[in-house]
Amino acid sequence: MPNMFDCIQAAIDGGELDPAKGKFAQDEFLQLTDRYSANYPRDIAETMAADDLKLATKKAATKRRHATIAQLQTMRRMKALVDDTVAAGVDPTLLPKALLSPIEGSGIVAENVRFTRDALNDQFHGMLNGLLSKHSKNLVGSSRDQAGLMNVVHELFGETTGDPVAKNIADAVTKTRNRARSLFNIHGGDMGKLENYGIQHTHNQHKLRTAGFDAWRTRVGDALDWSRIEDHRTGKPFAAKGDSPSPAATEQFLRKVYDNITTGGWIDRAPSMTVGGKALYNQHSDARILHFKSADDWMMYNNDFGDANPFEAIVSQLNGFSRDIALMRVLGPNPKLGLEFMIQSVQKHAAVRLDGEMEIRLNKRGKEAKTMLAHVTGEANMPLDTVWANFFAGTRNILTGAQLGAAVLTAPASDMVTQSFAAKNLGMSPTNIFKNTGNLISKHATRETAAAMGYVADTLANSGSASARYLGDVWAPELTEKITDFVLRASGLSYWTDMSRTAFKMEFSAHLARNAERAFEDMEPALRGALADRGITAADWDNLRGDAGMFVAPNGSKFLTPFHWLEHTDLPRAEAEGLSIKLHSVILEQMDFAVPSVSLEGRSAVLGDTKPGSFSGELLRSAFMYKNYMTTIMLNQYRRTMSKPDIWSRTRYFASLATGLTLAGGVAVQLKEVAKGRDPRNMNPFDNPKFWAEAGFQGGGFGIFGDFIRAEQNRMGGGIAETLAGPVVGMASDVLGAAVTNTGRALQGKETMLTRDLTNMASRYVPGSTLWYTRLAQQRIFMDTLHEAFDPDAVDYWRKQEKRRAKTYDNGSWWLSGDLAPNRAPNFSNAVGR
Repeated sequence: MPNMFDCIQAAIDGGELDPAKGKFAQDEFLQLTDRYSANYPRDIAETMAADDLKLATKKAATKRRHATIAQLQTMRRMKALVDDTVAAGVDPTLLPKALLSPIEGSGIVAENVRFTRDALNDQFHGMLNGLLSKHSKNLVGSSRDQAGLMNVVHELFGETTGDPVAKNIADAVTKTRNRARSLFNIHGGDMGKLENYGIQHTHNQHKLRTAGFDAWRTRVGDALDWSRIEDHRTGKPFAAKGDSPSPAATEQFLRKVYDNITTGGWIDRAPSMTVGGKALYNQHSDARILHFKSADDWMMYNNDFGDANPFEAIVSQLNGFSRDIALMRVLGPNPKLGLEFMIQSVQKHAAVRLDGEMEIRLNKRGKEAKTMLAHVTGEANMPLDTVWANFFAGTRNILTGAQLGAAVLTAPASDMVTQSFAAKNLGMSPTNIFKNTGNLISKHATRETAAAMGYVADTLANSGSASARYLGDVWAPELTEKITDFVLRASGLSYWTDMSRTAFKMEFSAHLARNAERAFEDMEPALRGALADRGITAADWDNLRGDAGMFVAPNGSKFLTPFHWLEHTDLPRAEAEGLSIKLHSVILEQMDFAVPSVSLEGRSAVLGDTKPGSFSGELLRSAFMYKNYMTTIMLNQYRRTMSKPDIWSRTRYFASLATGLTLAGGVAVQLKEVAKGRDPRNMNPFDNPKFWAEAGFQGGGFGIFGDFIRAEQNRMGGGIAETLAGPVVGMASDVLGAAVTNTGRALQGKETMLTRDLTNMASRYVPGSTLWYTRLAQQRIFMDTLHEAFDPDAVDYWRKQEKRRAKTYDNGSWWLSGDLAPNRAPNFSNAVGR
């Protein structure tokens, strides 16, 4: 009787089975047979191997079938979306980009990856309020309660610690992960439930390569629970509980795991010309291949070969779920193929109609959409050269820590303007937002109420969220990230950003609750349009506005919050999940107009598909280091302006916004002057019209360019070319300039100015040197003393600089350079002119 090997060969010979797949199956059969032959006769071993191989193949086929059905559903939805968009008279070439990030005023009614991802992040973080508030990072980047965090780890592994707080937090983590897993599976994934799973581990490729396979295998082998690790050849665990697995089987398994990690998966891949990429439907299951016996075993592996501490491992896993669920929800289990299908669907529409101009637009926008997708998945951020990527990213972080210490002086004024316009656009009260912000900043009870709604401060879960607002996500070394994080937290910028965003979300939720008495068609057009653009219908609104789903604050105020509604609605869970995500994405989309951050579209447009560590990639990342933020403001507000119905309403909106931002910029300029030890500038428009030009630049996020209205150098000392090239190039120019100048002086036999130059650079580039509440005292007491000690001409230089400033900017200093104490109070009357 032929065995399975012979049957497979017959299928290959008969053209019924792909030879490569057949050869792989034969190899699997022979390896299983050899393994079982150690304990059973050969014929029994062959039967066991055949049965297990059939079971494993059936499981794999079930996974693929589930994913295929989900992809087909996505394709049908995309076809309908193209038809609906065309029927509505909207340009369908906008669809590929709109699926990644919304396009204000485009008329496209669809969900998008960016705010679906952010909505899921928000909701998952809301479920983890206990973990985030108790164990998030402190100012220096360490857990607030390291011992308590270790207890949480033990509880997640099913090890009782007797710590009720840790047990509650672990239960919340498990509940949140189960919700994420369920959503992942609903949208095409295949991820089974695991009890006492513990924490997802990370692998540091460099550490594994350095250790080598033998050392890694020895270290990890005894720490694993082989009764929970599935042998993909059999679909069964490698060993029963308490038994030891076959050394040969585990050796082969660990070798494959090691090779996949150290080669980035290329050990199982062949170069090809296929379009697409790895599907997401089994990605999170792949991350759970190894299972450790205990929390201590996990910690051992994490310390030796991992990348994240327990807190970061928990949060980053859920952030990864948010991204992948959003991608699968919008683009299907294989997002690259899903986006390509949408592009081809629009391409067919254009070709059938012989519309050449539409094809040209689609070609451009399709490429832009693919770049945006690469930024979402992280593909665009994978370094071309790790060493250079780390060096430049670290340099940017150091510069951020050195230069944004006073950004909190400028952020509130412009944020209040954009908040006002975002609120008025939806019929909301800006005053309520400002009141909420004040209460959140000053009252713990208000922050607790926001957390109960599901609105948790971003920086509790993501230490880089404040810097990401201005820079976007960056590839960077951990140490320099901690430095930047410290400065932004210490300056108050992180806290201001958190509270401003939370305040807007709270007021939007209150605004929705106030409109709950109205039918969908009776709502104000702007609010109804914001909901309808993300696919919320009149029937959806009726499901949302019932009293049962309202959150009632301790003072009796009502709020319609997506997460609270989700937990209290009577709708079937799957339907409720989708509606909750859509509503939450609307809130976050509108919040981005109120408190802007670096947008996906803006970052993609600026950086394109350049890689960190490449020459072009690093040059662009330097050039647009602080300009991504203003690019977002310009893009957002341009589209909102153009979405107005006629030229007069557009003109009024733009004029009002420009006026508001200019006034805000004026306040920011004056605050920074006083913080630097100088009097406010003369802002009388008849005496000093250039002040308002600078204020306009400042309010629009172009503050550094406003310096050139009065002078040939920016505030850092660089010229226009260096400003355009960015801070990294500016710093390099300072360093090289000092080196060349001092080398030249030394060759000429002159005294060098190296000490003075080093002191100057220290005052510019030391992280924390611009913290608004310590900068002036630090500059005058420490740095000026060093200047004077090493530069005999320092005092003369300061006095000349003071005269030049008084002539150029018409203001003096209330704390002069070189003085150990202020010589007078600031002259605020100088602001109104003579």
